Amino acid sequence: MPMQTLADVLGERLGRRWCPTLIAALLVAVFGCGPSRGVVPVTGIAKLKDGTPLARGHVFLTGGGANGARGQIQPDGTFRLGTFTPTDGAKPGTYTAYILGATKEDTRSYDEKLNQTKPAPPSLVDTKYDAAATSDLRVEIKPPKTHLDLVLEPNTAPSKSPPKR
Repeated sequence: MPMQTLADVLGERLGRRWCPTLIAALLVAVFGCGPSRGVVPVTGIAKLKDGTPLARGHVFLTGGGANGARGQIQPDGTFRLGTFTPTDGAKPGTYTAYILGATKEDTRSYDEKLNQTKPAPPSLVDTKYDAAATSDLRVEIKPPKTHLDLVLEPNTAPSKSPPKR
């Protein structure tokens, strides 16, 4: 028996005239209506004022339009932002940037995290970058592409001890 293609199977089940329409609808559903959706490619680097790149964390943009953007910081401090997919970019506009998870590696065990018997690693960056409401980082995204250099003040607050149980 010869191998059937998807078009053959769909054509037999739905009738030949519906097959091209169904395949076109499936392609639009899988790949979207267009590649850009109005976003601009955005790359960047997050580092402390002394030039040390952040090795982990996430960058978030908010306030620049209907959709914000976010991206994961790589071990070398670089990141790519995404709005609809993890790295498709951000819509043009002016945003507030904030950073979460910029810490040293968390080496606590699952039980230590769950029971909070050991404190989480402190943020490497000033706590003002933890939220859009307190961050002073303003960035502008504009075509054809944008590269962001986020230079951050280090965290100088003493680390907190875990709560007593």
